[in-house]
Amino acid sequence: MRKKEPHSTPRADNGVLAGKKLIAVALPLLSEGEISLVTAIREELGRRGDFEVMVLSGGYEGLLRKVAERGELAGAIGDFMSEVWLESLLSRGVKVVRIDNDARGSETGITSIGVNNVMMGDEAARTLMRSGVQSLGYLGPTGAPGSVRLGECFNAACATQGREVSRCSSTAGVPLKNFILSLARPAGLLCSSDHLARMAILTAQQEGLRVPENLNVIGVGNVRTESLHAGVEISSFELPLTEIGRLAGAAMVDLLEGRHVRPATVDPLLHERESSLHSDSGVERALAWLKSHPDTAITAGELARMAGMSRRSFETAIRASRGISPGKLLQEMRRARAEKLLRDSNLDISSVGRECGYPEAAAFSTAFKRWTGRSPREFRQSFLTESKGS
Repeated sequence: MRKKEPHSTPRADNGVLAGKKLIAVALPLLSEGEISLVTAIREELGRRGDFEVMVLSGGYEGLLRKVAERGELAGAIGDFMSEVWLESLLSRGVKVVRIDNDARGSETGITSIGVNNVMMGDEAARTLMRSGVQSLGYLGPTGAPGSVRLGECFNAACATQGREVSRCSSTAGVPLKNFILSLARPAGLLCSSDHLARMAILTAQQEGLRVPENLNVIGVGNVRTESLHAGVEISSFELPLTEIGRLAGAAMVDLLEGRHVRPATVDPLLHERESSLHSDSGVERALAWLKSHPDTAITAGELARMAGMSRRSFETAIRASRGISPGKLLQEMRRARAEKLLRDSNLDISSVGRECGYPEAAAFSTAFKRWTGRSPREFRQSFLTESKGS
């Protein structure tokens, strides 16, 4: 009787396993934020084709190289540091999408998707300088590319206003204390993470400084537990990891199907809270909340209550500071948000509407046409046509 050959899984040279293309998602850590990133990648790949997703965390370089050498890997999405190591994947026909904090591309032509650090640096500079700070500082490690890039962008934004930025890479102890005490008060401090923002706040408080009266602090990550540990609500940039994951998944499919993909960045959203918001003005508190919740369906009357004012007093204050009514201001903020998403994202029309406070697509389309004279679809199409023409 002839002996049966051992069963083997069919495999092609382009990373196809049992009819599915294998995509590795490799990240140094899998925090709560990174889980939303991975989920978005999975969902986008599932929507666009038949893929098997392998999630790797920590020291994944060796394992990923072995999978690539066996010809089982079609693509890799992740946080990759070494250009040489990436070249080894590309030389084996593996398509690569890098999740990074720059997204300017590389000499190897690798597609990068990341946070818009230029926008983040500009927004932080505007917010801190609006508070009338005497000095500006940046706290972030020098070994992390994301931290370095954000510091560069913040420094450039401040330089355009003739302001210098003091920098510190020491995240605790005497060096951090000396750095904070060296800043002329009131000072404005951007930190590369919410954890560092918390450390800065606690250090300042130990030295008798008040936040934000003496030190205005902005972090990155929107990790609310850091606010609990700090005892102060930390102003923070919420990183758009879900949108980055969706774009990374779509970019991978386009690469596998032979289409050219350009690097892309996504704008983070600043939630301005107690650590940088001088809360003596109820109007400013309400407007800061509104700015960080663009998807809200809140009314002018509810904003007035949030500000601790009557609706009439709130409307008078808004007209005095902004020149328009609260309702008109809310509409202008929604319009600006909608136009930006239609220009810069691949979100469908319904999703754009929800991001701007319109859960029903029909209501959003009606409002947008009232604002611009065009439907959301017509607006997006005209922008795409103009972009191609240029």
